[in-house]
Amino acid sequence: MFCPRCGNQPASDRMRFCPSCGFRLDGVADLLARDGAPAGLSNISQANALQSRELSERTRGVRRGAKMVFFSLAMFLPVLGFSIGIVDSPGPLILPGSLFLAGIFWMIYYRLFGDENAPAPKPVQPPYFGPPPQNASFPPPQSVPVYRPPVEAPKEHSVVEHTTRSLQG
Repeated sequence: MFCPRCGNQPASDRMRFCPSCGFRLDGVADLLARDGAPAGLSNISQANALQSRELSERTRGVRRGAKMVFFSLAMFLPVLGFSIGIVDSPGPLILPGSLFLAGIFWMIYYRLFGDENAPAPKPVQPPYFGPPPQNASFPPPQSVPVYRPPVEAPKEHSVVEHTTRSLQG
């Protein structure tokens, strides 16, 4: 067994803590013994029952349509007051009306064509590439940065400068 935090392999599988990072390993050993099932579930059938409680595609679609209908009804009164009091036209009522109809059609569609047995899609997890290598080929870190003073460019001398110095002296 490897430590899930640092990737170090302890000397024994009976160790309670990782000798490198101090991560508690007894819970990891229990999870591995139960194939990742939580402590309250004793066998695989109970774990499958826990997974079956997830909502199906059909149920999620009907609920999403019901939310749209509820939101359109909650939006109807403020928009009605706005259209009567300020605008004096029924134009702004198009938004809650179309949202209401879209919610009704959404619920009907998923009620008729939604798959009852399809499980909810699993969230995409980033790939795990394992623990970092122990001896990386990077240079050792420096605690103090190296300071190098800027190099000044050499001054250009002119032909006249040498003649002027010889005349002054």
